[in-house]
Parts: sequence; structure tokens; C-alpha cells
Amino acid sequence: MRKVPVPDGAKLYVTAALQAAIGSGIASNAASAVVAVANDLSAGALVLIDSEDWPEVAGLIARVSAADPASVTLAGINTTNTDKFPAGGKLTLVEVPDAAEFIRLPYVTALGLSGGELQTGTSEYVDVETASEYATGRSPRRMEYSVSFKGDGAGRAALLAADGKFTVHKLVYKNGSATYYAGELHYNDAASTEKGQEQTTTSTVLLQNAPSYVAKAA
Repeated sequence: MRKVPVPDGAKLYVTAALQAAIGSGIASNAASAVVAVANDLSAGALVLIDSEDWPEVAGLIARVSAADPASVTLAGINTTNTDKFPAGGKLTLVEVPDAAEFIRLPYVTALGLSGGELQTGTSEYVDVETASEYATGRSPRRMEYSVSFKGDGAGRAALLAADGKFTVHKLVYKNGSATYYAGELHYNDAASTEKGQEQTTTSTVLLQNAPSYVAKAA
């Protein structure tokens, strides 16, 4: 019988300690794009992608499946569609900090995503009875979460320091896989106050792209 995947037991972390870019290079059109960039990465590293040429992958996080001093292969970054990814596109890579740079946000009371809905336009003509609809893109995505308030907690200090900055969040599941969320954090430090209820604060993350699911490293 199929075991239903539930996020119970997952842990949420945040970091704003992003390093300078490793560099930029031309990426191939492939099922796992290869970026021609000088680097000292090893297979298994994680990178944040930015790109002016291929904005569809900007803000995604990928695991490096192979690397040599002159190139990096990005697992799962499928750029075979040359309509979306014209040949010669350049990607900029930023190494995602190691676990020590992430601060855990304990006692998460709620976490949700919104946006990403398909947006459409409509064409109507005098001589055609049925109107037609066409896709125009997707609405902006955001993540919102609430955590239990602790005035002297490390989590609160990290959120205060990261407020207004570009951040990476990760939600790590019990099996070691994780979902990554890259975007600008806006933290509301005014804790909810209601008799008999736990005090919580709320964070909003304006996501640059869809969340990135990354399996546990082999």
C-alpha cells in the first residue's frame, strides 16, 4: 500500500549568508544543463541559479551532479526546449551555504504557498460565437509562515537580521530531501497577542521562482 507523504517532522531553516557568485558561463541545452564556468565545486554541492538570458531558471536551486575545473553539470535543470532556452544562454551560479550557515526556525505553526496560478487573456470576435482563451504566464509566488515567538531566540535574531534581504529557506524532510525557497524575506516582528493563545510572528517570502525540490545526496 502506498505510504502517503506528509510533511510532519520537517524542519525549516533560513540563511541570508549568500556568497559572491562563483562566476557566469554559457550553458548547454540538455536534460541536465552544463555550465562552462571556472569553479572548485564537487559533485553534491548545491547552487543558486541566476540568469538574464534564461529567466525561467533564475531563483532555482540545483544539485551539482558533476564538476571539473571548467564546467558544472546541474542535475534536473532541463534546458532542451530551445524556444524557452535559446542557445548560448548564460547562467550565474552562487554556491548555497553549508548547513552551518542555516539557522533553524523552530516551532513552525503554519507554512503555506500562494500564487503560481495560470493567468490568461481572452480573445473575442464579432463573427465567432465562442471566445478563446490563451495563457499569459503565472501569478507571482510567495511563501508565508508563522513561528512561535521567543524574544531571545536564535530564530528571531536571524529573521530580524534577514528582514528585507534575499534569502534561501529550506524545508528538510525526515528522509533527508528538502524543498528550497529563494526570495526576499519580509519579517513582521509584531507577535500576535490573544488571551490563551500562543504568540507567533509571521514571515513573507517573495519568491523569485517556484520552489526547488532536491533529493538527498546519494
